[in-house]
This record gives sequence, C-alpha cells and structure tokens, in this order.
Amino acid sequence: MKLSSLYRRLAGLKSVFIGSLIILTLLIPGCQKIDWEHINNHPHGKGPDARVAIDWFRLQLGLLLERNSTLNGAYVSYLGIGLYESVQPGIKNAVSLSGKLYQMPAMPATEKNKGYDWQVSANAAMASLLRSFNVGLTPANVVTIDSLENAYNQKLMAGAGSEKFMRSQAFGRSVATAVYNWSLTDNYNPSNAGYVPPVFDGAWVPTPPAFANGVQPFISNARPLLASIATNVAGPFPFAYSVDVNSDFYKMVQNVYAVSKNLTQEQKDIALFWVDQGNGTGFTPHGHDFSIITQVLYQKRVDLGTAAEVYAKTGITEREATIICFRSKYKYNLIRPVSYIKQHIDSTWLPFIVTPPHPEYPAAHAFVTGSVMRAAEKVLGDHVRFTDHTYDFRGWKARTFNSLFDAGKEAGISRLYGGIHYLPSINTGLMLGKELGQKIGSLKLHD
Repeated sequence: MKLSSLYRRLAGLKSVFIGSLIILTLLIPGCQKIDWEHINNHPHGKGPDARVAIDWFRLQLGLLLERNSTLNGAYVSYLGIGLYESVQPGIKNAVSLSGKLYQMPAMPATEKNKGYDWQVSANAAMASLLRSFNVGLTPANVVTIDSLENAYNQKLMAGAGSEKFMRSQAFGRSVATAVYNWSLTDNYNPSNAGYVPPVFDGAWVPTPPAFANGVQPFISNARPLLASIATNVAGPFPFAYSVDVNSDFYKMVQNVYAVSKNLTQEQKDIALFWVDQGNGTGFTPHGHDFSIITQVLYQKRVDLGTAAEVYAKTGITEREATIICFRSKYKYNLIRPVSYIKQHIDSTWLPFIVTPPHPEYPAAHAFVTGSVMRAAEKVLGDHVRFTDHTYDFRGWKARTFNSLFDAGKEAGISRLYGGIHYLPSINTGLMLGKELGQKIGSLKLHD
C-alpha cells in the first residue's frame, strides 16, 4: 500500500466501541497493522483509564508513518509534558513539572472545590497538542484528529455530566495552549542552512550515497529542559585519529570492516530492524522509541497518571539526549567509518545500511534510545519483558527483550552491524544515555 493510500485509510480511522472500550485500528503500510489487542488483555491500573493517552500516541505514530517530518523528535517532549500537566491535579500528591523544568511557566490552575474528569482533560489537551505541533497537516489528517477527539467526547460526556465535562475540556485545552506558547521560545533550530563543516585530518565529510550536509548542527543552542545539563557534552573520543595500521584508531576501524564482511543473518536482521531512516520505509528513531513505549504501556495496562508520567519523562529524555548527542557530534566532528574505510582500507566498500548525514561520535541510537528506555524503566521497573512489533508491517520478525534498556543496547550495537559506527561511539552513547535516562526518570513528581 502506498503512503498516500495509507492516509486515505487513516482518514477513515474507526473508533470501535466494545462496551466502554475504544479500540483504534491503526493501518500501516503493507495493509497490515500492529495487533494491539493480542499484546495483552488484563485490566488497567487503579486510576483513570490510560487508553485515551495511548490512543493519541498511536494516532501520532500513524501521522509519523505517513510523513516523518510532521513532528520533530524534540517536540515529543511537549506532547508528554502537556499530557502530564492536563492530568497532574488528579494524581495524588503530584507536582507540576513547572517546578522542575528550566523556564517552564506556571500551568493553568483548576477551580477549587470543582470536579474534573481527567480523561476528558487529557483528550482535549492531546487533540490540541497534535494540531499545534504537527506541521503540514492535510485535510485528511485533521479529520482523523477530529474523529478521535469526538469519539472520546461522546464516550466520556455522559459519565462526566455537562458542567464537569466542559470544565475538564477547557482545562485540558488551556494546558495545551500554555505548553505550546512556551515552546515558541525554545530556540530549537533543526535547520542546517549555512552550515559549513570544518576541515581537518579525521574530520567528518558528507557520506555516500547522497553526500548530504550535516543535519541538526545548531540544536545545541536550544533551551534545555533541565538547567543542570545545559552544557553537557561527551568526553573526548578515546583514540587519536591516525592512518597508521598499528594505531588504535586504525584497528578500531578495521573491526567495523571485519564485522561487515562476516555478518550473520541475525546481525543483518538486527541492523535492519533498527535502521529507522523513514523515507517511506517506517519510522525515524523517535517514532520507533515511542512505538516501543506505547506498546509497553498498553501491555502493562497502566493507569492514566502512570502513562502521563512515562510519556512526560521519556519525551523530556528524547529531547535532552538528542541535544547533548548532537552538541557532542558537532564538537568533535569525527569521520564516519565509510569515509575512512574507502580512503584507507577498501575503496569499493559500503556499509550494510546507509550512513545518516551527521558526524560519528557519540552514536545517536545508543545514546537517545538507551536514555529513553532507561527513563521509562525508572517508572515501570527494570525487568519489563516485552516484544517489539513496530515493524510487523514490513514482514520483519518481532523482537523480544528482557528489559527496556536491553532494547536500547540492541539499538546501539545494530549500528556496528550496519557498518555506520565504531564500537567506542556506541559504548559511550549507551553509558551517557543510561546516566541521562536515570536522571530524568528519577525526577520526583509525586509521593
């Protein structure tokens, strides 16, 4: 199925009521779908039902499959923050993130001694946030967003009562507006217009086949969400650049080359499963990350407060990890394996997967996905066994992990199998990612 056909199908997305349950049928390329219902089927947690949050993130994933550029990964943070703030007053002893995040303004207050339905608030907030943060929405996209919002409104209105419903809806929308307005001052610049790569021995150069200029060279200037990590950067690369065949640097690159010449089928499968380069083939990295988070939340049947906390912390982590990782990449501007190998080892060599257009160190998959998975673990636990069905629609075998961070580790090593990263870049990315995820996942939001 072509992506244009996909979204004509998504425009007709049906919210099917089975009792009080809404099930989204999310169609994806290949006329297949993620079979959410088979993942698990036990009751949700003790608080309000989390499916409203999960359904909205599933819809966001559908938008990303149609057009990867609709939502920059850094802005997933605002979706999570807005969701959390829209339900935070309903979480026992919970505090606003405005007291935790850098320059975050105070959020709208609820009316004292008035009742709220937090599912109604979350539904209103998420609908508003998706409309605000997704760029280039088509008329069909808008219909899909409206349809999901209206389906939940119809489901929840009778239970809430008209006054409580309207109050809850207004509160959710006011939170979404406040979060979006705050985002307008964050100085996040994903453009590479005007970027000129530095020239020195061992410097990154554009890589085949597209030889594109480096992406996201300026995002280090973005406002951090945590002031304590505003200037964080990876330590220096462990090996000095050298073309001497006896040097540590040459031996490290030779390892990438040797691995590429002896890939097992399992290693090829891992490299492809985490390729995450979008362009009509699937998700970019943040889409894959949040596909996993959403599947795990669905599997665990968490309550709304827990889902909101996980989406907030993982969204914050996705943004901060990306900023620190790319700040480091453009500080060191280290040459990629394909450039070094073609110049000094084998002029005919190409990696198993295409090298993304940005410098080598540290490895972004290891850093960003590792950090997001660790942040989720701090809320959900260290031993969440799950199966990732993200790419079932491509006919790729689902992959099972004994923990969320194990998925991050596999995402990291996949880049060695793909021939696009050195092992020290991956190891440093995992180490820094785990530290950052631990820090953000440990933010104390409630007793």
